[in-house]
Amino acid sequence: MSFVPLKDKSPAEQRDFLLYYAGVMEREADARPGQNCDWMRSGAERAKREAAAIDQTPAQGDLFGAPQ
Repeated sequence: MSFVPLKDKSPAEQRDFLLYYAGVMEREADARPGQNCDWMRSGAERAKREAAAIDQTPAQGDLFGAPQ
């Protein structure tokens, strides 16, 4: 398996990765009580915002001409 930059992945793959990353950061922050993990929590929130901003509409248009 080779490394593929996030910008070279499909929008669905980008969104899935960002949501996975956010979950990891939140779990890691929760696993460190008493430590300053604000940067992890802010990174998770940023990843969630970026994931929410990704347009999920298919790149290919409607093949059969949707009724208007």
